[in-house]
Amino acid sequence: MLTHMSEQSGDAYLQNRYGRSKPGQRRWLLPAIVLLVVGGSWLLWSANHYSRPEIRTQLISFKVLSPSEVSLRYSINVRSSKRSHQCILTASDYQANLVGQVTDSLPSGSNSFTHTVLIPTRAAAVSASIEHCA
Repeated sequence: MLTHMSEQSGDAYLQNRYGRSKPGQRRWLLPAIVLLVVGGSWLLWSANHYSRPEIRTQLISFKVLSPSEVSLRYSINVRSSKRSHQCILTASDYQANLVGQVTDSLPSGSNSFTHTVLIPTRAAAVSASIEHCA
C-alpha cells in the first residue's frame, strides 16, 4: 500500500533530490561578487596597461638605395620622455638573412620622433625592419 506524502514534504524531497536550495540560501552570491570585483578590476587594469605600451614604433617606409645601403624611415612614440631610447634597425636579403644592422640612439626630451636612418649592408637587401626599441 502506498502512502501519499504531503505537498510540503514532496517539495522538500524534490528540492533535496535535485539540489535546489531554499529561496533564502544563496551561498554562491558572495564568492561570485568577490570574483566579479577582482576579475573586473584586473581586466580593466590589463586593458589599460597593454593598450598603451611604453614604446610604440611604426615602420613608415624603406628604400633600397644601392646594393650596400638601405634607407629606413620610422616613427617612435614613448610614454616617458625623461630618458633616451635606442632602436635596433635591420636589413634582410631575399632569403631573410640579416645583411645589415644599426643601432639608432634617440635623445630624451620629446615623446614623439620620426627618423630616417641609412643602414649599411654587406649584400643586396630587399627589406628593412625595426628589430627592437628600448
